[in-house]
Order: sequence, then structure tokens, then C-alpha cells
Amino acid sequence: MKKFIATLLALVLALLPLSVFAEDEAYAPSPEADELMDSAILSGFVMDVQDEFLLIRTPDGLYVEALLSPETVFEGKSAVIGDFVHIAYNGMMTRSLPAQINAQSVACHMLQGVVSDLTEAGFTLTFGEDVYHINAEPALLATIQDGMFVTVFHSGMMTMSLPPQLSADHVRGQELVGTVTEMMENGFTLTVDGEELPYAVFPKEDALLFVQPEPGMELIVITDGLMTAGLDQITVNATEIIPLPVVEELFDIAGVVTEITEEFILIGTADGQQVQVNLFEGTIMEGKEIEADDFVHVTYNGMMTFSIPAQITAMKIGCYAHTGTVSDLGEDGFILNTELEPIYVSAPAELLTGIENGMTITVYSNGAMTMSLPARIGAEMITATETIAD
Repeated sequence: MKKFIATLLALVLALLPLSVFAEDEAYAPSPEADELMDSAILSGFVMDVQDEFLLIRTPDGLYVEALLSPETVFEGKSAVIGDFVHIAYNGMMTRSLPAQINAQSVACHMLQGVVSDLTEAGFTLTFGEDVYHINAEPALLATIQDGMFVTVFHSGMMTMSLPPQLSADHVRGQELVGTVTEMMENGFTLTVDGEELPYAVFPKEDALLFVQPEPGMELIVITDGLMTAGLDQITVNATEIIPLPVVEELFDIAGVVTEITEEFILIGTADGQQVQVNLFEGTIMEGKEIEADDFVHVTYNGMMTFSIPAQITAMKIGCYAHTGTVSDLGEDGFILNTELEPIYVSAPAELLTGIENGMTITVYSNGAMTMSLPARIGAEMITATETIAD
């Protein structure tokens, strides 16, 4: 039904005079607006990423610009070209080319792992100790095989069963990562580091082309799993061609944990700001298990909402804590005698106030430690675990 509605909308838009698109930017109800005027959902592949918008191609072939604002909430991983996303908006869409919506939230949820127990209805996905049951339409399973490492895009909703179950929006199978070396009729050659023979890549008729290949371009090529080896090259058919993502700039924020939930932690920074740190399945946890009043470092992509509290999505959270007793206290530091080894702690004067030899304390740092004897760390917060006896 959604496909029919989207196709009908595209047909109606195509019949309108071009001058309408140039002059009339007024918002009109989108196909989903009758059912979800307060919050409609548009899903599709990311074709372009800009500071102001994401260009989305729906499975039906409709192109839509999802306009971003400081109020836009981001869930899951940072969206890059080729990702499958779900965008919540208010049900209003412009009659421009491409159509435009105002994104209330952008959700990009992804799992990766090895396929096993493949059936016509889905498969088991295993990554380390994590196991999931993936339900998928037959069309998404056409190029998937047992033992294949795949990427699964989903809505973020899964059951509480063991193993958890979820439905796949898109399954990305076997991939090649390499550099385009030469263009040829109906395809190109791809050189992959560490492999002697180049690949002759021929996009299938219905392939998703997120970029037009050019010599020297670094690409991710998703194949249909079939390869033909020759004397001088390996021939593959491509189902998707994706630009290799540029390594994004990473940002760090630190603060004291004031609240912990399954979906997020709340931290207070040194300047008094409250920040909600949203978690997702890809968030990396380093150091000790986080508890209230711990000091943590959060790595994120620089995107922060202007909501109250401000929100970010954590790529990594580190809680680097060392507990031990104080000795050799000086003006700029002391020795912390832990159960494993003594550590020299450098600290500014304000952190040393109230610290005494023999006191049991916990020292929080940024995770950096020298290889010297003793090892050295820089204190960012110190808490007294136990005071010395009188």
C-alpha cells in the first residue's frame, strides 16, 4: 500500500508544471499524513549528507531532503551515505524537487555479524557473544549465505526474548573495499589491498549506486556473492556501490555521572552543563563499570542538540578509575598504591586539598598512562573512599 501511495504521489508531482516547484514551497500533507499527522515516518537510503540536510531515497525511488535543525534528535549511529534510516517528521512535505521535510529525529540502527541457520524467513546473526534472530523478507535474503559477514539495518525495536528478535529493513552482504583503477564498458576494475588480482565489477541492473565510480575513488562494493576467477581478474556483480566513508572528526566531553538508565546516562560537566549521553548497540564501554558519581569521558561525533538537557550519542564511554592508598604526597602529586602496582598521580593543587598520606582514594583520569616505572597518570577527579584513622 505504501508503495502504491508513494508511486501515486510521484506521478502527481510529475504532472504539475515545473514553475510550481520553482515558486511554491508551501508544505502539503505527505502520503502518511492522514494516519500520522503528529509524527509521520519516512524510511530510506542516505544518498547525501550535508550539515543542513540528508538526502534520502525511499525504497520506492522517491527522493526527499530531510532538513536538520538544532532540535533534530539523532538515534543510533551517525548516518553516512548508504545507510538505511528512519526519519520522524510532522507529516508535512513540500512540493519541491526533491520534496522536503523537517526532521524531528533521525534513527540509524545497525548490527553486524556472521550468518547461520539461514531460512526463507531469516537467520541467526552472531557477533562475539551477542546472538540475534533476524526476520527478513525473502528479497533481502537472496544474496545471503551461511557463514557470510553481513550488516543489518533495522528500526531499533527488538523483542526481549533470548535471543532477541528484530526485523531487517536492509541486509548488506559480502563486500569488497578497494580503489577504482580503470573504467570499462558497463563496469570498472577495483584493486583491493593484499590481493594480487583486480576485480572486474559490473553493477547489476537494479544496483543501488550511491556514487558514480571514477578512477582513483575508494569504494565499498557489495556483491551478489558470485565470483568468476580468471587468469588476470576476478569478475563480480555489484548490488550496491558506496563511497568509502571519510573518517569523521571525534569530540570528547567529560563529566560526573548523575543518572544511569538502559538508554542513556546523564552527566554534569565542569561548566555546570547537563548532558544526556544516549547509548546504542555500538557504544564502546571502556574501564570500570559505570556507577553514579563516577567521572567519565565520552567520545562522540560533535553533534549535540540544543534541547534541555543537551543530547549527544556516545561512540565510546570511558571510566578510567584507580583505587588505592596515598603515599609520598608532594605539592604536585603522590604515589597511589593499588592492588596491582604503584602509580604516580600528577594533580593540580586544588585536587590535592584534603588529601593525606594513608588515605584510600579513587583517582579518575582520561585513560592515558605512561610506560614508565612507576606508571604515571594525570588526575581529573579524586574522591575519598576511606579517610585515615585518627
